[in-house]
Amino acid sequence: MGTLSSWSPYDDYVQGGMVDGRFMSAAYTLIAAGPPRLANIGGPSFLAAALASGSSGQDQIAYPIGIVQNFSLGHNMNLARFFEVGSVRSYFIPGRVVGQLGLSRVMYHGPSLLRVLYAYYQDLIPPTLVSSVFQNIGAATVANPHDVKIPPGYENIFLNLLSDLFQQPIGMMLMFKDSNEDTMGAGYLESAYVPNHNLATDAMGTVIQESCGIQFERMIPIATKVVGLISGIAA
Repeated sequence: MGTLSSWSPYDDYVQGGMVDGRFMSAAYTLIAAGPPRLANIGGPSFLAAALASGSSGQDQIAYPIGIVQNFSLGHNMNLARFFEVGSVRSYFIPGRVVGQLGLSRVMYHGPSLLRVLYAYYQDLIPPTLVSSVFQNIGAATVANPHDVKIPPGYENIFLNLLSDLFQQPIGMMLMFKDSNEDTMGAGYLESAYVPNHNLATDAMGTVIQESCGIQFERMIPIATKVVGLISGIAA
């Protein structure tokens, strides 16, 4: 598509420059859990470098959450709207922004949803021991190493949201690629908490479904190798 004056619905796509067979989908979207702040692991530039080069062993940052069936990410801005006597027009004053994430997951095998979300966390002080699911940089560098008192669960299954473990924040990483495995973008959700968790099945069901809501303080965009912006050139 060139200009608005030259647009033809019979000849032009509204968004030109699209490449056939190149697209984004859930299959190329990754969700992972890690430490609460990027500052704990060296900042956004460190994470961008790790995503570009790959990391192993103690350099691991976030743990991929598998068997996710659906997720939703949303931001809500509080808007104050003011009218005035003598006019039908109005003014807007933007307020605070609240972000939330929803996850639905099948309990297939291995760590449960709450266990995966806190995969980076480590508490080695008895009597309640919480081992990290994987070797990671966050377990050694988090600014507030909390000693957990109320057990969240044992081994792979964490279900007790009453545990003081869940009063500690986590971080979430989102990474989007296209069908050519080129990175489209990434972001990190900082200081995230789990205010609700649900587990459900039924007598005729074949799977156990877990879901949770997550609230986070802010999202930090991560600069990565990205696909260039699609231009408005007619196809």
